[in-house]
Amino acid sequence: MSAAAALRAPAGAHHVVLIVGGGIGPELVEPVLDVVAATGVNIDWERHDVPEVRGETFPEELLDPVVEAVRRAGVALKTRLVAQARGRFRSPNVLLRRRLALYASVRPVRALPGLAAPHPDTDLVIVRENTEDLYAGIEHEIVPGVVQSLKVVTERACERIARFAFALARAEGRQRIAFVHKANILKMTDGLFLRVARRVAAENRDLAYKDLIVDAACMNLVMDPRQFDVLFMGNVYGDLLSDLAAGLAGGISVAAGVNVGDDCRVFEAIHGDAPELAGTGRANPLPLLLPAAHLLRHLDAGGAADRIVQAAGAVLSGGGPRTPDLGGSATTAEMCAAIAAALPRAAPSAVPPPGADG
Repeated sequence: MSAAAALRAPAGAHHVVLIVGGGIGPELVEPVLDVVAATGVNIDWERHDVPEVRGETFPEELLDPVVEAVRRAGVALKTRLVAQARGRFRSPNVLLRRRLALYASVRPVRALPGLAAPHPDTDLVIVRENTEDLYAGIEHEIVPGVVQSLKVVTERACERIARFAFALARAEGRQRIAFVHKANILKMTDGLFLRVARRVAAENRDLAYKDLIVDAACMNLVMDPRQFDVLFMGNVYGDLLSDLAAGLAGGISVAAGVNVGDDCRVFEAIHGDAPELAGTGRANPLPLLLPAAHLLRHLDAGGAADRIVQAAGAVLSGGGPRTPDLGGSATTAEMCAAIAAALPRAAPSAVPPPGADG
């Protein structure tokens, strides 16, 4: 299967793995799933809870049933996995991506009506290579007081993410693609990535291509994000620029993460742990609701996904219930109930169900 090929859902009810971490995750799930259910899309959720971990190590075996389930189903919706480390263990979110070989992180960034944003017309996609760079986590102490972290870049991974980014741009009807790097300083690692990006761009001349040094890309994003359609880059730059772009479009409310591998996709909330909100019932549902909408689009329920986005915009722009971080006083459940109630009526299907009279 090619990197950009859509993963097809089974007939009938869509079987989707639901991965629930700690922090505010458990209290977001039910209200958000109520909105998804209100669209009428039939989903069979297979829930897996991953407990919050505090200590010196993260027991990786906690992820074993999750990994097995996602490999079977091919698709998952995920809250953030929470781990408070006193030691040096890796983030369980990064571990899960690695074990599932989710090499591409896709971050769509589009402002919602009614949400305050420095650039409310922002509409772009950031594609981030997930497996290499400094996120390879290869660190060691050379001598006391001197620590080294290795940046890993391979031609294979660079070419894979570059081809994925061009295929994604073409599939979404976007015309411009930019590669972000620091090859003027990191001449070997980013230099390799830049050479590969230009080689792949030369094979895709129907799309307008440019490459930018990462600091210039940040400046240009802040000045006018409308000049960008799709940007692709290594792991660390992608981590920074995806949050920068979300800030231009309204912050964490519009940030959604889609992690893609050859055989599965995980749609996830990318917010922080928010321990101060855990148990209050007042966490913003949009960081999980928007990935759920992207999940529906992946399941060929694009109409339902559009209705969720339209309803969320209607609630925000019409003075409806908002959680405290959005300037209101509503609970998570109250905001989700308002979004469900605001869902536009579904258009009648042009294709009769199996067995219906023609």
